[in-house]
Amino acid sequence: MEIPYGKILVYLLTFLVYIFSGYGSGLLVNLRDAVLSAETVFGDVLKNAIHIARKFRSLHDVFDAAVEEECIFKCPNGGEPKPNRNHVPTADGCGSLGLNLKSEYLPITEMKKCCDAHDICYDTCRKDKEMCDVEFKRCLYKYCDMHETSTAGNTIVKACKGAAKMLSTSTLALGCKSYLDSQAKACYCPISYGWKEPPEKGWKNKNKHKQSMPGGERTEF
Repeated sequence: MEIPYGKILVYLLTFLVYIFSGYGSGLLVNLRDAVLSAETVFGDVLKNAIHIARKFRSLHDVFDAAVEEECIFKCPNGGEPKPNRNHVPTADGCGSLGLNLKSEYLPITEMKKCCDAHDICYDTCRKDKEMCDVEFKRCLYKYCDMHETSTAGNTIVKACKGAAKMLSTSTLALGCKSYLDSQAKACYCPISYGWKEPPEKGWKNKNKHKQSMPGGERTEF
């Protein structure tokens, strides 16, 4: 049976608060309502604490992946990754680590198309991360260059290139974890059966065991 440690902690905290607050006479009468209220409050705190802990763990994994010199998806058994036919590449716009940047906050809304194409590239089996990042950067700056002759002048262009630099740099520095996670869904690793060549038989095997004896004679064993 699983012990609800969270609820036990809530009950203990509620009991201690009521003991030290001077409500000794009405403790039993109001205890049920107090526990229900405290369970809601402390329960939300515990949920938030768990959520924050998971975020820190995710960030730790991101930084661990970022220090690797090469970001390449590899099968644990050493086999070559194969495309998963049941997988459909998806895109979720600009953002990562659960944080999405809405298109209306971008200097140029068309930049979202670059983010979507970048997500699809990551989410396609055996796509090279560096090539995905290069194409992403080119796409972003392409839309910035298209607005150089617009009536808004340099203001939009500078803001666009600043956002493009931020987005492209973040994928280079912190995109490895997202890339590996996407590749793990887009690919599958074939099962390795440990096949080995059988030992040779017949006259070939016998010739390997022939040795010359003194006097030029040959013997088999």
